[in-house]
Amino acid sequence: MRLKKFFKIVVPIIMLLSIIYWGYKYVNRTSSLLGVIHKDADTVVKIDLHAIKETLALDILSAPKFYYKNISFSSEKKEEEKDSTQEKGIDLQPYTVALYTLKNIKNTVFTTLPIYNSTDFKNYIKTYVEGKKTTVQGTKEYNYAVLEKSKIVIGWNTTHLVIAASPEKITLTKIASVFTDVFRGEKLITDKDNELVQKLRNAKDHIVYVNDNAQINLNFTDGKLQMYGELQTENSFPKEITVNSVTNASFLLYMDYNFIDKKHKLDFISTFKNSSFLEKSNLDITSIANYFNGFFNLAINGKTKQKDTVITYTYNDNFEKVEEKTIQEKEVPKTHIELGTVKRGLKTYLINQGAIEQDVFTAFPYYNFYVSNTDNAMLFSTSKEQTKTKTFTTSNFFECTVDFNKLKDDVSFPKSDLIFKLLNNLELYATVVEDGKVGVKGTLAGKKEDINIISQLFFGLEEIK
Repeated sequence: MRLKKFFKIVVPIIMLLSIIYWGYKYVNRTSSLLGVIHKDADTVVKIDLHAIKETLALDILSAPKFYYKNISFSSEKKEEEKDSTQEKGIDLQPYTVALYTLKNIKNTVFTTLPIYNSTDFKNYIKTYVEGKKTTVQGTKEYNYAVLEKSKIVIGWNTTHLVIAASPEKITLTKIASVFTDVFRGEKLITDKDNELVQKLRNAKDHIVYVNDNAQINLNFTDGKLQMYGELQTENSFPKEITVNSVTNASFLLYMDYNFIDKKHKLDFISTFKNSSFLEKSNLDITSIANYFNGFFNLAINGKTKQKDTVITYTYNDNFEKVEEKTIQEKEVPKTHIELGTVKRGLKTYLINQGAIEQDVFTAFPYYNFYVSNTDNAMLFSTSKEQTKTKTFTTSNFFECTVDFNKLKDDVSFPKSDLIFKLLNNLELYATVVEDGKVGVKGTLAGKKEDINIISQLFFGLEEIK
């Protein structure tokens, strides 16, 4: 009887809590997207922090030993750090975070967060800015500060905080129009029926990338980061290609950019026309594009030895500076590159420009690439040995596969072996779904199949530091 009475009390409570929690998620799935996205945003990335936290919470319950061990390690490592209890007046870990870009402001990402207590925020931001060793500046409508060697600018008033980040130096002049739009409150999406908001709301994935022509979704699962999506394009890609590539490669990347479509050729020229590498090598991208057909293939498989001439200087008995040359042997990744060609003549062009001497591509300073050609391809290889290849037909016009267990033995840079040890493999593919539509999918797999990939990478990278 007691057990029956217990269930009569507990079950309704659980059901009520479940309904409340469902309601909380239902409301926040939309409300968290309102008032934080610019009306003119052309691309938005929604990061569902709540869903990610849910996933990690379940992962902790399923693998408590892993988390206990690593959280204890992390706590010991950071025991000197003090946890600030200062009220911030803003939620820096909201239900969702929306990152957005605008067409007229290149290479800059924005995010907007609402301020719920302006007094607390004013005190918090003052402390934060002082800690970054910068100063607060102001206009009539908002205050702002330039951070991180001018690559991040934050602006705020009493209702919103806006963060602008760029891989290059950023100035207020470049982004002032966005700050003004947000702080006047005139250009933030507040309509729950807005098409962009509905598209983001309906995507249940951990991260979703959306613009007018594409939607890419990412999810963090046990052992894997999984990606899928579709892109609409006016350009045409082949539905099937034939590839002749290295067998058992630790790294393989190929793409048929299909220069039969003239737009692709123009895009290629536009992308590389200001390349400093080509300028230093006295190479013209348009001239190269006239021989290139858009097919590119790169593979790494093993290591090979190369001889390198090292030049040093000393002084003779007459105290005259004398150049000395010594030959050193070094191990380099056995790398193979294939460029598809529409006609012969690319090698001759590179020789005439001084980029090839004695069948060695001299424009690349780190490794010796030995050059050869066929009727429809130019070949570059760090090894003179005959390479074993296989020919196959595939519907993927783009593919990138990485076997990190092999790659850690083939490629070496600072801490590379430690990073590669955290991962098993990477697979990325792109195919033509139908005319004007491309499908993409990919998987990044960690070492532990039963632990969420976020936790594996976070704790693994923390240990490397």
